[in-house]
Amino acid sequence: MSNKKNDRSKEQRLAERQRLEKKKMLLQMKKEIESLEYDIQHSTIANAKIGTIRNLKISARALQLVAPYVLTAGIVAGGFTLLGDIPFYGGDEWKVSSSVMTEFDNAGNIRYEQQYDSFENSNNKLFYYTRWEQNDDGLYSRIVQTYSIKKKTYDDIIELFGQEDLKLEDILGNPDSTIRETKNNITEEELQAEPCIKAIIYSKDENDYIIHKETVGENILLSVLYVLVTILCEFIPLKIRSNVSSFDFGYCVDRIKEKYPLVDIDTLTKKLEIKRNNYNRLTR
Repeated sequence: MSNKKNDRSKEQRLAERQRLEKKKMLLQMKKEIESLEYDIQHSTIANAKIGTIRNLKISARALQLVAPYVLTAGIVAGGFTLLGDIPFYGGDEWKVSSSVMTEFDNAGNIRYEQQYDSFENSNNKLFYYTRWEQNDDGLYSRIVQTYSIKKKTYDDIIELFGQEDLKLEDILGNPDSTIRETKNNITEEELQAEPCIKAIIYSKDENDYIIHKETVGENILLSVLYVLVTILCEFIPLKIRSNVSSFDFGYCVDRIKEKYPLVDIDTLTKKLEIKRNNYNRLTR
């Protein structure tokens, strides 16, 4: 009698446990159904939020991708701007200082040329001319030696002219060139002239200038030059990124999309249908 009573008690406890577990399971299923219904109902808003987050993160990675190249282009553009030209802008103006060529000799003769442009050959030179001598063939010849005086100023050369027993080789070194000049006819004055030294000095007069307005052709040329220089300079960050950096934009975008997936309404609808069917079958 006691054994039968114990068996019924166990069965009752088991039934009660099963009932509670089923109730708990149904409650959980109901919450899942409600959650799915909510997600489907608000999927548009959810996708908008997720899409915004994804786009922001992808934009940040895109900025990381292009930043070195944008920075390089900006540095090149800054360099052009410092030189007085803004690429693709045709209203640039800049000062053009006058260039002065001063030609003078040890006899006190002096001549100036001035222009608002650079001289074609602006290297400072000193020329030493020997006396004219008549050759056996009746022609007249003299030797012309040319020296580079790049670091010499006008005052330096005037001081040089005033030295006695001047030996140019001791001061300026060997001449850059030595040529023989020959003529078939010279004046008596030329024949009697002593050896002479002539110097040509180039300089800039910063106080004498004009304002130059950039032409369309100049702007096009400088803009094309900017593009070419920028393309060449872009190889520097490209080389560094390919050899040093492990940054992969495509991989980063895939990871972002995996981490922030959009709500798939079709999939959620199928899950909801299955959940409802299971719930209804268990509640019959």
